[in-house]
Amino acid sequence: MLNSKQIRSGFIDFFRGKGHQFVPSSPIVPVGDDTLLFANAGMNQFKDIFLGLTAPEYDRVVNSQKCLRVSGKHNDLEEVGKDGYHHTFFEMLGNWSFDDYFKAEAIEWAWELLTEVWGIKSESLWATFFAGDKADSLPRDEQAERLWTKVTPISADRVLAFGRKDNFWEMGSTGSCGPCSEIHIDLGPGMCDKKGVKGHRCGVNAGCGRFIELWNLVFIQYNRGEDGKLAPLGAKYVDTGAGLERIAAVMQNKKSNYDTDLFMPIIGSIGEITGHKYTSQLGNRIDNAFRVVSDHVRSVTFAITDGAMPSNEGRGYVIRRI
Repeated sequence: MLNSKQIRSGFIDFFRGKGHQFVPSSPIVPVGDDTLLFANAGMNQFKDIFLGLTAPEYDRVVNSQKCLRVSGKHNDLEEVGKDGYHHTFFEMLGNWSFDDYFKAEAIEWAWELLTEVWGIKSESLWATFFAGDKADSLPRDEQAERLWTKVTPISADRVLAFGRKDNFWEMGSTGSCGPCSEIHIDLGPGMCDKKGVKGHRCGVNAGCGRFIELWNLVFIQYNRGEDGKLAPLGAKYVDTGAGLERIAAVMQNKKSNYDTDLFMPIIGSIGEITGHKYTSQLGNRIDNAFRVVSDHVRSVTFAITDGAMPSNEGRGYVIRRI
């Protein structure tokens, strides 16, 4: 069983072996970017490259980015504690290609690492791709659809098409964007947290804890202008992200991210201080509180370390609220 440090280093070493340059995580408090309160994705420090404002120093990059999602479009603050896989602070393992390799290699290498290196059962994995969008005259991503069954052994019935909500990534209302292809894992019927909910059926992107997204492969190939229209970029980029916490839960055979070595030392300390016992149950008020406090302790610790102090405004107010 791999611990979280081994998973992180294994990811980085795997892509180093594929010719990627390791680049350290940027601080949670963005440097020179007033559009963000906090770094919320691995691509933040490479944004100027995607926008064509800066030439990349390397063609291929790998890193583990500290992320905080507590505001704006990416805000998981209200979801923390209710399930076993949402966090405000998390680490995003990522690999990038700056006009070098594209969809085939991104798909093949992600599958190789998950199944051949880490030994995750291939029959538990599902893949998704972009179904197209009439409003933007975007075609179905048939290339990604074909590649999944060409460069991996996955069966065609486990490669599913979804619309822009799930499978089209955008930097913001303007800027670089493109279709994405996600890898999901089926954790089994016992992990469904919506049993008894009328009309619920377990499935990829169905919103329950049975099917969890492990890795998102984004193929950046368009730019959305100020007029809202899309135009092809002069270069093509790959931007992928896999949550360390979710990978750790799978690799350590835990029902929840909070049961991994990333959280249990904190949860153990909370138990000693409060006199309560954590039982890893969903819907339990005490266990929910354990998850919220352990998550928020990590978030505040990393945020303050990177220079965000509690205050009455801006990012300081967010930290104070947490």
